[in-house]
Amino acid sequence: MNDVDSSSSKEMEWLICWFRDNTNLERAEIDGKMRENYFEKGWIDSFKFMTLINDMENEFGITFSNDDFQDREFSNIEGLSRIITRLVHHERNKG
Repeated sequence: MNDVDSSSSKEMEWLICWFRDNTNLERAEIDGKMRENYFEKGWIDSFKFMTLINDMENEFGITFSNDDFQDREFSNIEGLSRIITRLVHHERNKG
């Protein structure tokens, strides 16, 4: 497994745990719906979304841009994991 794959796994696992701990969903339910839009499914509301953003930025040492928020992938766990991985690698490769 290369560095990107292992990072993706770490981010994905963190997101799954976050949704398990902050919603009424069980792990198996989340695992089966990684590409589902968590807003449309009602898993989190706007207040919980702000908590998710803050938690991700603190956990991974990243800052989301307006472009990140507008990316369609931001609305599902699988896509969000890819965005986090990209931002983490960008931060590591700075300077």
